[in-house]
Amino acid sequence: MNLFVLSELQFVKNHVGWSATYDLEQVIANTCNATFIYPESNDKIRFLKRYRHRIFNSWFKTKDLPILGEGPNILLVVGINYGSLQMMPSLGSLVKKFDLRLAYLFDIYEPRYLVRKLVPQFDYLFFPVAEIADQVRELFSVNAGFLPHAVNALDYGSNHPHRCIDVISYGRGNPDLHISLQEHFNQTESERIYFHSTFSRPQVNSYKEHKTLLAKLLGKSKISLCFEASKEERFKGYSPLLTRWLEGFAAGCTIVGRKPFGKNVADLINWENSTIEIPDNPVEWIPFFEALLDDNEMLLANSQRNYRECLLRHDWRYRIRDMFQTVDLPIPAHLEDEIVQLKRKAEGGLTS
Repeated sequence: MNLFVLSELQFVKNHVGWSATYDLEQVIANTCNATFIYPESNDKIRFLKRYRHRIFNSWFKTKDLPILGEGPNILLVVGINYGSLQMMPSLGSLVKKFDLRLAYLFDIYEPRYLVRKLVPQFDYLFFPVAEIADQVRELFSVNAGFLPHAVNALDYGSNHPHRCIDVISYGRGNPDLHISLQEHFNQTESERIYFHSTFSRPQVNSYKEHKTLLAKLLGKSKISLCFEASKEERFKGYSPLLTRWLEGFAAGCTIVGRKPFGKNVADLINWENSTIEIPDNPVEWIPFFEALLDDNEMLLANSQRNYRECLLRHDWRYRIRDMFQTVDLPIPAHLEDEIVQLKRKAEGGLTS
């Protein structure tokens, strides 16, 4: 089997929203002996930007087309949003020579915006939101499946027993809770540390550096804040399990906030204290966090449990295997080997 991955990762220039794509592609590169294809933006059609959505081969251009080997030859498009499928026409007539065409799209919450002329060219599309997969199946009469978010827990996961950060928050969160924690924990006289992001720019200098530092910070944190996203405009009322939960699990954090409630999510995080919900009354927030942070026995149990469950269930290696099994493709030997490593790591317990 020859796997070719068509990706926009280089085109987006280190946008932090694509860090999950970076994770997936790193695992594919390490386990599947894949060939990566990175198209460029087609700058020649800027003056036609208003009509670009109608010209399917105008969004991207691919300079060096790959040479297909003895089959089966598989094309996997990895993208974020509706425009990601527009990469495929940049391959020209080569598209029809693939034995199987797949796509995994990370961030689509209005499937009606998918280009109707492109969707039927795929043999199978995968989405991390179960409801979206159902809608695509119904709207376009194509094969569409639910493939949840995941992380590279084998390489970035850890379960350190000594944690110097009490609470960590990054990216989207609860503004009122942030003010409460900041005013209480981050005063000079407080012995607690509330670590949070203080910037809003979406670019990072390096995906690798970003992933390494974030994993390190989470690995030194007792509690990571995570809030379900249905009220955010771009999620259109959907409440999926997002990557931040899995990043926290992989680092052995206790997750505190609001649990997502989307279709099939409950089965993904169906263990004790997978998310501890904050009280509704803001007056209770500080006493709630103080009590949690004082309960070292519970924090340690949560840490070990979350870390183990992530290693056993939420690494990208399992998702790739599930994708291949869904479309009846063979599982690469190295992928199987690394799944065995995940299970051994889960059995090993604490890491120092």
